[in-house]
Amino acid sequence: MSEKFNLHGHEVEFGKNEGKAIIDIGFGENVDQTFLVDIFTVDDTDYVALLSNDSSQIYLFYYNDNFDDDEVNLELIEDEEELEEVFHIFSHYWDEQALDNLMDDYENDLDSEDVIDE
Repeated sequence: MSEKFNLHGHEVEFGKNEGKAIIDIGFGENVDQTFLVDIFTVDDTDYVALLSNDSSQIYLFYYNDNFDDDEVNLELIEDEEELEEVFHIFSHYWDEQALDNLMDDYENDLDSEDVIDE
């Protein structure tokens, strides 16, 4: 269930996604496996936060969902000031403990799948 509130003069909504997703992000020749943290809105703009499985780095992208085509587009946030502000807002809602709990949750799910696959 999503939560709407005002934070630092912005209208925000967190928890818009339901469920979990593992998403591979390509950086040139390198691929980073990431976990979906949240799809959230800041002042009518949708963003997605992904957590790297390897480095625990947070990636933020613009999130565009076209339900007609079953397609999801992630776009880089080019503006450094916007990226910093969105990360600041994100980190107020998703603190380090919540991210650690989410990472543990995903790892437990992956471990359970490994047992089933064997």
